[in-house]
Parts: sequence; structure tokens; C-alpha cells
Amino acid sequence: MVRVLVPLVAASVLLALAPARARGSSRPPTNAQLRAAVRRVEHSRYLWTTINICNTKRYPLTIGIRGQMPALGFAASLSMDVQALYWSNSSFVAVPKVQKLIELGRQATGLHQGGVSFRFAPGAGRLSGTITFVWKRGGKVIARATRAATRGHPNADYGSPNHYSSAQCVIS
Repeated sequence: MVRVLVPLVAASVLLALAPARARGSSRPPTNAQLRAAVRRVEHSRYLWTTINICNTKRYPLTIGIRGQMPALGFAASLSMDVQALYWSNSSFVAVPKVQKLIELGRQATGLHQGGVSFRFAPGAGRLSGTITFVWKRGGKVIARATRAATRGHPNADYGSPNHYSSAQCVIS
């Protein structure tokens, strides 16, 4: 009985001394914790947008725009507003009505990906995309960041071909 009681008492003492966050406290984050988390995700190398599908045999006349966003370290609703762009004169411009909001749900930890594919008519030209990433708590936006598509994200899911990642797509 003593052998069982000593480890049980030791575990109780350690649990009492453990920080509330480590025990899964339901207390909301402080303003300082919110600011630090927002700074971290806004400048994270894990926050990106890429083109993962570009007019392939399997997906003709289609551009896939995919993004990844980190969670804040405490529960927040994550979403991505994906916008297709086309090249006009000397810059990319939003394609009217070619936009989709993706809700990723309430997340506390980890990296979360989402994406959408848009089909275009032949001759659409040079295309790209942006994603505006949004973090909300209690229905209130606490962070927003926009990223243009870049290449070099081999961990982008659902690429065609696998691991495809580009900044632009041409549909001729």
C-alpha cells in the first residue's frame, strides 16, 4: 500500500506545481499572450500560399491555390480567403468573382492547410493567387495576414504532380 501511495502523492504535488497552460487550463490568453502569438504567426515561415496545380493532364485548364497557416497555441477559428489573380499589363489583378472562403475550424495547435481549384477557359493567360489568412476568437478577428503565391513548398498537400509548388500558372 505504501509503494502505491508514495508515487500517487508525488504525482499530485507535481500536478499542483505544473503551469495551468500545461494542464489545459480553460482560462483565456492574456493580451500579452495574444500579441505574442499574433506576431509569431504573422512572421512564421510556415505561413504560405502556393500554386499546387497548374493546367495538368489530370486537371486541364485548372489552377490550384493552397495555403498553410499555424495555429496560435490556444483555441481560435482559422480561415483562408483564397483569391485567383491574372496578369494585366505589369501586375497581378484579382479575377472578379473567383474567390472562395475556406473555414478550417477551431484549432489550438499545429499547421493547417486548405486549398481550392478554379477552372478557366483556354487562353486565360498567366495566373497566380493570394490567400488572406484570418484568426478569430469569440467572433472577433485577432489577426489577419495576406500572402501571395510563392514556390518552394514541397509539403503542399494534393499537388499535381505530387509536391508541385509554384508562384504562377499559365493557361494557354
